[in-house]
Amino acid sequence: MKPYDAEHVFNVALVSHGGAGKTSLVEAILFRSGAITRLGSVEEGNTTSDFDPDEIKRGMSVSLALAPAEWKSSKVNLLDTPGYADFFGEVVEAVRVADAGIVVVDGVSGAQVGTEQVWRALDERSLPRIIVVNKLDRENSDYDRVLGQLRERYGKQVVPLTIPVGRESSFQGVVDLLGRTAYLADEKDGADVPGEVADAVDSYREMLVEAICELDDDLINLYLEGEDLPTESLQAGLATAVREGSLIPVLATSATRQFGVDCVLDAIVNLLPSAAAGTKEAAAANGKLAALAFKTIADPYIGRMTFVRVFSGTLTGDSHVWNAAKSRDERLTQLMFMRGKNQEPTPRIGLGDIGVIPKLEASTGDTLTVREDPVVLERLTFPDTAYSASIHPKTRNDVDKLSQGLSRIIEEDPTLTVHRDDSTGETIMSGLGESHIQIAAERLARKYGVNVDIGLPKVAYRETITMPAKAEGRHVRQSGGHGQYGVCNLELEPVERSSGFEFVDKIVGGVVPRQFIPAVEKGVREALDRGTLAGFPVVDVRVSLVFGKYHPVDSSEAAFKMAGSIGFRNAFADAKPVLLEPVMQVSVTVPDEFTGDVIGDLNGKRARVQGMNPAGGYTTVEAQVPQSEMLRYATELRSMTQGRGIFTMRYSHYEEVPAHAAQKVIEERKKELVEARA
Repeated sequence: MKPYDAEHVFNVALVSHGGAGKTSLVEAILFRSGAITRLGSVEEGNTTSDFDPDEIKRGMSVSLALAPAEWKSSKVNLLDTPGYADFFGEVVEAVRVADAGIVVVDGVSGAQVGTEQVWRALDERSLPRIIVVNKLDRENSDYDRVLGQLRERYGKQVVPLTIPVGRESSFQGVVDLLGRTAYLADEKDGADVPGEVADAVDSYREMLVEAICELDDDLINLYLEGEDLPTESLQAGLATAVREGSLIPVLATSATRQFGVDCVLDAIVNLLPSAAAGTKEAAAANGKLAALAFKTIADPYIGRMTFVRVFSGTLTGDSHVWNAAKSRDERLTQLMFMRGKNQEPTPRIGLGDIGVIPKLEASTGDTLTVREDPVVLERLTFPDTAYSASIHPKTRNDVDKLSQGLSRIIEEDPTLTVHRDDSTGETIMSGLGESHIQIAAERLARKYGVNVDIGLPKVAYRETITMPAKAEGRHVRQSGGHGQYGVCNLELEPVERSSGFEFVDKIVGGVVPRQFIPAVEKGVREALDRGTLAGFPVVDVRVSLVFGKYHPVDSSEAAFKMAGSIGFRNAFADAKPVLLEPVMQVSVTVPDEFTGDVIGDLNGKRARVQGMNPAGGYTTVEAQVPQSEMLRYATELRSMTQGRGIFTMRYSHYEEVPAHAAQKVIEERKKELVEARA
C-alpha cells in the first residue's frame, strides 16, 4: 500500500453495541474497495479483522483491529472495536487515535446500551460521526423506527442521508437523498428513485435539506426564497456541518448483502475530517515528530508489535526516535501497515497515518519523538477495573512461568491489573468483567503456556476483641535432662479500629528475665496470625505482659515463646472475639429508571446508602458495602441495568460482621482449613 498524504488519510473508529455488525461492515468495505477478494463471514470465523482465536471461538470481537482500505484516491484506516463492555479498553484505544467515528446500530434493535457508552466515548473527544443502521435485511428491521429513536435520543442533529429500498428480506438497495439516486442490487451505477419510495425520499430529503440550510446563512436565504438549491452546495454545507459536529448523518446498509456500503465509503471521504484537519497534538508538536503508541500485541512469529498514530512529522524505517515516556532511544528497524493479521512492509508512516512497529520497547501510551525538545502526547485514560478473580497456577511448571506470562498479558491489555493480596496470599487479576478475565486466562495458556484456575477472591476477614481479658500462658515440660519452663500472665484490651497491634512490657522485679520478654512477644505475634475464631489474623488489640515465672535452668526463649502464644489464645477466647470484614466505598451510576432497583439490591447486600446525586438523566448512588457482597457486582449490575450501569469501588474500613453472617463465614473457614490439612 502506497503512502498517502494526511489530506487523504481518514482514521475512523467503528463503535457499537455488541452484535450490531461492525466487523461485517468492515469486511464489506474491504471487499467493495478491492482490499480483499473474498468476503469473509463472522459466523464462519474468517473475517479480516476477527482473526484472534478467542474471536473465532466466540464469534465476536474482543480486540481492536486495524483494516485500511483505499477509496477514491484516499486511504481509510478502519479501527474495528469490540462491542461488549468487558473489552471497552479497546474502544478507548481506537477513539484516542481516530479523527471520526462510525456508530453502527442494529436495524432491528436500534440504539442499545453499548450505543450510549460508545457515544459518550466519542463525545469525550469531540469526534464527529456518522451513524450506520445495519442489518436492514433482517426480519423485524425497521429503518424509520430506528431513525425516529435516534432523533429522539440524540436530537434533531441526527438526519437521514440514505434510506432503504424495500424492507426485511425485500431490502434491495438504498437511495442517496441529496442526489436523489438509487443504488440497487442489480444496478452497478446509480438509478432513478423507485416509485414505491418516492414519497419517503421527498419527505426525508426535505428534513435533511432543512437541517443543512439552518446551519448556513447563504443556503437558508435561498431556501426561504424557494430557490432550487444546487446539490453541490448542499453537499458542501453538509460536510462542514458534519465536521463541526452540528449534524450526524444516518445511512442504511446490509453489510452481509453489500447494500449501501459504497455510500458509507463516500460519506467517510466526503463528509468526515481527514487526518490533516488539525489536532491539538499536531499544533503542540509544531512540525516535530510526535507519534503515539496506542496498542501493543504479541505476535507469535515476530514478537512484540506496537501500533502507532503519527500526529506530527514522519516515521521512517532504519532510524532512531526518542521515547519521551521512558527517556530512552528506540531503534526502528522495520515499519509496516497491517490489515487484520496481514503485514505489509512500508518505508515510512506519514503524517496522520497509522502503522505498526515490531520489536519496540515502547508501552501503550508512550510518545515517540525527537530527543531535543521532545513532545509528550496525552496518554490514554482507561476505565477502572470492575471485576476481580484469584488465579492459581495448575502445576509447578505454571508457577515458574506465571510472573512473565502475566507481565506480557498486561502489556497487551492495560485494562488488566495484577497484584498479590498479602492478606490472603492470592494473586488477584482485575479487569472489566468475567469474560475479560476468562479470555485473559485463555490467552495466558495459548500464548505463554501458563495454565491457571480462576476463582472468586478470598475476603480478607480479620478477628478482634470487644472487651478486656486476662489469662496465664503456661508451658512446662519435663522429660529428663533440661526441661522447658515458661509462665507468663497477659492482659488483652481492644484498641481503636485500624490501630493494629501493640505489645506492652509491664514486668517489674525481674519475674520474667529481660532476655525472654522478646520471646513472649514473638509467641503472641505468631498467635495473632492464626486467630481462634476462624483462623483469620487478629488486629486492633493491645497485649500487656504483666507477670510471669521462670526457672534458672529449664527456662528458654522457646519455652517463653510457647507460653506467650498459649496465654494469648486463652485470653483471646475470654475477650468476646468478633469477626471483622472489609467494607468498600461504592459509587454506582445508573440511568434514573434503574435507581430504585439498584438501591433495593444494595440494601439486600447489607449496604449503608449515604446519598443520591441525580444529574443529566443519571443518578449516582453512594454507599458503603461489605466486600463479600460485591465479588460479582460487575456482572450483577450489568444484568440489573441492561448493561447501562457503571460503578467504582475502593477500600474504606473494617467493621464487625453481623452474628448471622459471621457464623456462616466461620463454618466455611473451618471446613476450608480441614480440607487444606487433609
